[in-house]
Amino acid sequence: METNQETNPWLEAARSVPAPQISETKQTLPQTPLEEEVLAEAEPEQHRAVLVAAHGGAGATTWSSILGAADGGNIERWVSEREPGDIPAVLVLRASVEGINTAKSILALHGVDAFAAALVVAASPGKLPRRITSELRILGGAINIIHAPWIPALLLKRAAHAASSDLPPKELTKLTTMLTHQGIRTQGETP
Repeated sequence: METNQETNPWLEAARSVPAPQISETKQTLPQTPLEEEVLAEAEPEQHRAVLVAAHGGAGATTWSSILGAADGGNIERWVSEREPGDIPAVLVLRASVEGINTAKSILALHGVDAFAAALVVAASPGKLPRRITSELRILGGAINIIHAPWIPALLLKRAAHAASSDLPPKELTKLTTMLTHQGIRTQGETP
């Protein structure tokens, strides 16, 4: 079919470029930056921990920076980007009724086997209210609970700039020891 319109020189030039050759061999590369980061650190028996936020403001990014763990983002991202059982995930939540209820819903939806433990981040300094303590006991019946201390200095930092040096050495050792006992490896194990 011939038309009276002139041919577009840009299209003609593009058609004259040969198509790139595609190799027949498949390469198995990580699909996401998270998988790439985790696979680079993986050991056969024990993997680097991945912290996954149960809800916005849980503190997963901050505590990932402090502990030298991988930041798994929010739960939707983590579930969509991983295969079950790949890497031990730590569910991060605030010590609040909303945080605990969200964590319960996530465990009911994805199962407790999807997570090695729950890192409960203090929502305020001091002793927890009785209702929060009671709700955490119930949550602790389903998953191992690890408490992160209240660190006021973290309120003044960007999450990605938090470091293990922001915690008192005694608190860091206590936290990493609890994680290690759950089979969760972090880079901040020894202050």
